[in-house]
Amino acid sequence: MNESGSNDQGGAGSASVWRWLHGPRKFIAASFSLAYWIIGGFLFVLAGLVCVPLLPGDKSRAIGQWLLQGVFRVFLILLRILRVLKVEYHGLEKLQNITGGYIVAPNHPAMWDAVCIIPRIHGLRCILKASLMHNPILVGGATLAGFIPNKPVHKMLLRSIEALRQGDRLLFFPEGTRTRKKEGLVNPFQGGIGIIAAQSGAPVWPVFIETDGDYLSKGWPVWRLQDPCIQVRITVGEPLACDADESAQHFVKRLEETFIEALGKK
Repeated sequence: MNESGSNDQGGAGSASVWRWLHGPRKFIAASFSLAYWIIGGFLFVLAGLVCVPLLPGDKSRAIGQWLLQGVFRVFLILLRILRVLKVEYHGLEKLQNITGGYIVAPNHPAMWDAVCIIPRIHGLRCILKASLMHNPILVGGATLAGFIPNKPVHKMLLRSIEALRQGDRLLFFPEGTRTRKKEGLVNPFQGGIGIIAAQSGAPVWPVFIETDGDYLSKGWPVWRLQDPCIQVRITVGEPLACDADESAQHFVKRLEETFIEALGKK
């Protein structure tokens, strides 16, 4: 009886210590993340100034992608140590040793989705919001890694189709922005991915992202960390291809239904 009481007291004491540490932990995590991105962004600008003028485009792009993978991988490790985020991956082996271009198409529940995916798939070029190319923290890494801004739309489509025909791999968020809760499981998918899939003939690999928290979702302030540690599960589905007699619009609808069905079962 006394032993049980002692264990209960020990558990309560541990919980109290953890609650006491929660405030400093949030401050350390937020401060570290901000400093990490500012310093990293500056270093990527410097790397771009050196690599882009001196190396061919594919060589400098490969270096940028390699550096970005390393930066994101270390960042995720540190977030896990600080008990901010833990990511589980399932089915990534499907994407190993695939030749030719393909599209990785995840849903977009939170701001750090690309950070979670890029370190695990070699050579990804991301389609990102054009406004982010003016962000001083992100522009260096995005430019060096060969990311493609989503505007003007016709240029994005042409560059994406050309990249896939050359065997590149694209990271494309079909929702176009982070998921809005009022839309349901996903936002309505944008038509661009259908045009790219139809014109390039590249397969589209759906990637289902699930999270048990709302941190960094649409409208969530960066400085409001959640507790406990956020759990993220990333699962690779089966590839879809746009059939020869299928319209781009129909393919987009079929892809969206794949996500609704898969995420609705979770």
